[in-house]
Amino acid sequence: MEKLKNKGLKKSFFMITALFLSAGILLSVISFTACIKIRSIFDNSPEIKVTMDNSVRFSTSEMTDSVRKNEAVISVLSILQLILPVCFIVLSLILADVFFYHFKLKKPLEILTQGAERIQHQRLDFTIEKYSDDELGSLCSTFETMRSELLRTSQELWRQAEERKRLNAAFAHDLRNPVTVLKGSAKILSDKLQTGSLSPSEAQLPLSLILQYSGRIESYISAMTSVQKLEELQCMPKPVECSRLKEELAVSLSLLASASPITLDFRFDTNIDHTETDKNIFFNVAENLVSNSLRYAKSRTIVNLSCTEKEVRLTVCDDGPGFPASVLNKGAAPFLRGDSSSDDEHFGMGLYVCRLLCLKHGGSLIIENTAEGSKTTAIFSKP
Repeated sequence: MEKLKNKGLKKSFFMITALFLSAGILLSVISFTACIKIRSIFDNSPEIKVTMDNSVRFSTSEMTDSVRKNEAVISVLSILQLILPVCFIVLSLILADVFFYHFKLKKPLEILTQGAERIQHQRLDFTIEKYSDDELGSLCSTFETMRSELLRTSQELWRQAEERKRLNAAFAHDLRNPVTVLKGSAKILSDKLQTGSLSPSEAQLPLSLILQYSGRIESYISAMTSVQKLEELQCMPKPVECSRLKEELAVSLSLLASASPITLDFRFDTNIDHTETDKNIFFNVAENLVSNSLRYAKSRTIVNLSCTEKEVRLTVCDDGPGFPASVLNKGAAPFLRGDSSSDDEHFGMGLYVCRLLCLKHGGSLIIENTAEGSKTTAIFSKP
């Protein structure tokens, strides 16, 4: 039965139909033969009575009734002889269809119907069981693939929505101070103008603050716009030569480190010739991580590139002070800076952008501290 269960629908239908039809034909032959034998018995039945003195006399009335009965039985047998074979064959075909439906179709159709209803109501936390290895089993596997993809897409959309909420919250939080300074500076200017005591020297400080924080808000908006564009970016990995990737990365990082007193040590570790990666995403992350490391390193930054058939891994280590507890606890959150400096060119978006791009590439971003300093690992896998 298990072999029949895993056979294709056409073969199963043919085998089940042939089996039931054979049984129907066998029963038809048996019924036809039985009717012939029974009929022959009635055809040869003697309509005489034998007396005790061995004299034979015919009972006309009894013989007439018996003949009528025999003729009626023979007529019924003749009809059954024709009808029973047809009935058995038709019944065997009907039973074959019923058995085929219950054995091959009913359970898979129930599984697919229940799965479709759950998917329709956005309940994707279930598994569609592969009932057999036939066409309906393949259809169940296709449904399961579709459900998994829908679940992954829904989770990704939910993650992006939550990430957008956190980003907007961080953006709104970081805008409070600049807006407060702008309002305070504008109020000082307004009060001075109303009293007529505004002098050029007194107006210089509020105006400089307004210009400074207006530029800061403009930079915030630019950062937000760039992040939104990155969220819409599509990852398109292509085959690349590992040696070529190493050479291009070494040139790019050398240019970054050329204006820095920090020593850049580049290492390459791979045993394969080709891998797959989106070079735009890869170089964007690599340059961001190395630039961030060069800002905080004391004397040296080590970059290690390793390639496998499944992923590309970039590790950046330095001998700086390491990541503060706030960064390690919150991870690569937007607008999160590791120091309290007032450098307006950096808004704590570097690690967040790197994490976003790594997720686009099917990988992840790992930040940690070591005994020497900080360590950041970017993983690029096939999405």
